[in-house]
Amino acid sequence: MKEILQKIEEAEYVLVGLGQAFDMENLLEANPEYGKVWEQLQENNAPWLLPYVEERFRIQYLNKMEEEIRQGLNNLASVLEKKSYFVVSSSTSPIPAQIPWKKMLLKKERYVSPCGDFRKKQCLDGCEEGITEVTETDRENLRHCYEELRAGKFLAPNLGKCPKCGKNMILNNVYAAKYDEKGYLENWITYQTWLQNTLNHKLVLLEIGEGNRFPSIIKNPFQRIALFQQKADLYCIDGEQNPIAWLLSLC
Repeated sequence: MKEILQKIEEAEYVLVGLGQAFDMENLLEANPEYGKVWEQLQENNAPWLLPYVEERFRIQYLNKMEEEIRQGLNNLASVLEKKSYFVVSSSTSPIPAQIPWKKMLLKKERYVSPCGDFRKKQCLDGCEEGITEVTETDRENLRHCYEELRAGKFLAPNLGKCPKCGKNMILNNVYAAKYDEKGYLENWITYQTWLQNTLNHKLVLLEIGEGNRFPSIIKNPFQRIALFQQKADLYCIDGEQNPIAWLLSLC
């Protein structure tokens, strides 16, 4: 802990990767009811509902841990406050996106989530003009769908129609068969530009709670950066170290 905080203090740039541990899938999978709902989503070709379903289960069964994650990530944001940093997340939980990942002087977003979640919706067919924000009416329909799923009945939520082709709208995330990646591309370009500026500078990479679900987002790139940038230090906070407890210990 002290070594990592010291390295962050000395670094000019800090790159943080927040992984799948923040979805808490390993805990959710121990719940038989969650398994039944997930089976319904697969049977009805609606895995794009999974991020929303997981969030509802976490609120009901893992709410204390959700609050600990929020507090821990706020602690991390405080540690990074005076640094030039960027946060990349492979989690589909909305909590990392709700943390104020902003550098006050630059007023630019310092967070990107390539996997999406349930805050945006897209055309089922991935039409170019299909991405819009999920409305409060959409959220009501999602809640109703969730209750029906728990009762053993699949009911696709009414999220409106695509303005271009008229097909149904679905949640914009990596589980969509035709995932529309424009939902995160603007922040991804900002991230890539920021990353280029770290060359030949002291850089700390923090990989927190990452697994092997989407290694091309965090794990593989971070390892390549650490290998080829001589002034880069990579630290992995994995399951054995308990990422949530580690974040809570930050001050």
